[in-house]
Amino acid sequence: MRRRLCIFTALIICVLTACAPRVSTFSEYTNPAYDLRGLITVDSADIKACLRLILADSNDVRTDFRRIQDWVARSIVYDDVISNYWQYPAETLSSRRGDCKDYSTLLCTLWRAYGIPADNVYVAIGTDVKGRQHAFLIEKYLTGRWQVIEPQVGGFVTSSLGAIDTAEKYAVMYLFNDLEYSGQPYWIYSKIEGIDYPSASQGTAAQKKPLPRINYFTAQPARIAAGQSAVLKWDISGAEFIGIDQGIGQVDPVGTAVVYPLEDTEYRIVARNSTGVLNSSALVRVMQVSAAARSSEPPVAVIDMQQPMTIGFAGWFAGDESVTVATAGKQVSARINLKGGSAGQCIIRAWRSVAIGSDDIAAQWAFNYDGKSCSQQLTFAPSYAVGESGTLGYRLDLLKDGEQVWAMPEGYPPRLMVDPRPISGPLVVNFAGWRSGAASVNTVARGQTVWGAVTLAGGMAGKYTLKIKRDIEGSNDHEVQQLDFQYDGTSCVQSITFSPDIASGESATRGYYLEVYRDAMFIWSLSGTYPPRLKVTQ
Repeated sequence: MRRRLCIFTALIICVLTACAPRVSTFSEYTNPAYDLRGLITVDSADIKACLRLILADSNDVRTDFRRIQDWVARSIVYDDVISNYWQYPAETLSSRRGDCKDYSTLLCTLWRAYGIPADNVYVAIGTDVKGRQHAFLIEKYLTGRWQVIEPQVGGFVTSSLGAIDTAEKYAVMYLFNDLEYSGQPYWIYSKIEGIDYPSASQGTAAQKKPLPRINYFTAQPARIAAGQSAVLKWDISGAEFIGIDQGIGQVDPVGTAVVYPLEDTEYRIVARNSTGVLNSSALVRVMQVSAAARSSEPPVAVIDMQQPMTIGFAGWFAGDESVTVATAGKQVSARINLKGGSAGQCIIRAWRSVAIGSDDIAAQWAFNYDGKSCSQQLTFAPSYAVGESGTLGYRLDLLKDGEQVWAMPEGYPPRLMVDPRPISGPLVVNFAGWRSGAASVNTVARGQTVWGAVTLAGGMAGKYTLKIKRDIEGSNDHEVQQLDFQYDGTSCVQSITFSPDIASGESATRGYYLEVYRDAMFIWSLSGTYPPRLKVTQ
C-alpha cells in the first residue's frame, strides 16, 4: 500500500488536468492546485430533495446507507461522452447521466448530506501504470474499516482497501470531500491506514460541542376552558438559537409566554447549535363549554377591558395534511388564529425570502376582523423552490388597518421550504437555428439583426440563461449578450437577438455561438466546429 501511494507522484498534474471541473475538455485546465471540495454540494436544494425521495418510509441507518448507494447505481446511466468535465451533482441528477467521477461526487454528496461524517467518506482519484485515471469512493462508516465503493456498480464491496482490484490497480493520488482535499501521499496514506493525523486542508478538527439541552418545556395548566390562557415555561442550555412555533418565534434560553389557544394546540420548542437540533413539545387542551353549561353559570360583573390582539401561526398545509416542505407549483395553505384586539381590515401576506435583494410578495388575502376571534387561511402555489433565484423559503406577516402587527421571525423553522418540481426526464437542449427576419441564416452582415434559438425539454425547473459568445481563436471567448428566463421543467423555445459588430476574421473572430446555463451552472453549448456557429461578413 505504501509503495503504491508513493509512486506516480509525477502524474499529479495529469490527474487534475483530466479531472478539472467546469471546462469543456480536460486539456484546457492545467492548475493542479484547484480545490475540488466545491464539487460536494451538501447544502444543495436538489440534493436534499433527492435524499428525501430516496429515504421515504425508511428509518434504519444501514438500510438508508445502502438505499442511497443503490439508488445512484440504478438511476444514473453511465456515459463517458456527456461530461468531459466534472459535473456538479445537481447536473448529474438533472441529466441522469455521467461517468465515474460524476457517480462518485453524487454519491459522496448524498452520503454527506445524509449525515455520514466527513472523515468517513472520500472521493478518490487514482492512476494506473499507464497513466489512466479513475474516480471511486473509499468509506469506513459502515464497518469501521476502509472499503472501496464503485458507485456505478451498486451493492457493497466488503473487502479491505488493499485487497480488491480497484485499489490494487489504481494508485490513490488525491482524496477529497466537502471539507478536506489533498494530494499529499503521507496524508493519503494516514487516512487509508486509519491513523488520525491532522487534516491537510483544515488542521486539527475542533472538538464538537454537545447538542443543546432542553432542561424542561411545559404548559401550565395543560387543560383550559375556551377563552382562558396557559403559560409556557422553558429552560434551555447550550443552544445558539431557540424558537417556539405557533407564532411565538425566537426566545431567550429561560423564559415564559402566555398563550390563548382557541383549540387543542401543541407548542413545539426548537433548540439548535452547530452540532445539531433538538425539540420538545407541550400540549394545551382546550375544553369547549356548551351553551347549556354557560346559561347555568351565575352572572359575573363585566369589565369593559379590551385584551391585546394575539396571533398564532397554526401551520402550513397541503390539503388537510400538515407540512413543512411543499413542492413548487403545488398549492399550499398557511393558517393563523387571531384573538382579542380591535376590529379592522386585515391582510395576510406570504413573502418569498431571498438571499440577496428585497423579499417579494408571493400572495395575499384580505379579510374583516371583528375584534373577537377568528381563523384565517391563505392559499397559494409557490413559484420558486429553495435555491432557485436565491430563494431561502416563504414567510408570513399580518397587516391590520395598513400597519404590520405580526411577522414570522427571521430564520424560524415554520418558514416554508419548497422542493423543485419533479424532474420530467433528463434535460434535452437542441439548437433551433439562426434567423434574420423570416429567413433562416448561417451567415449575416456586420450590424444585421439576427436571433438564435434553442429548445428545452424535460430536466429541472429554475432560472436559466441563454448566452451569445464570440469564438476567439487562441484566447478566451467573449460574452456578447445574455438573456435570463424562467423554465418550468416541461418544454419551451427560447431565443435571443443581437447585432454582431465584429466580422469573422477580425480580432481573431471565428464566429458566434450559443450556451445555456441553469443557476449560473454550465449546461450546453454548440460544439467547436459545428456549422450552426454564426459567420459574420464585412
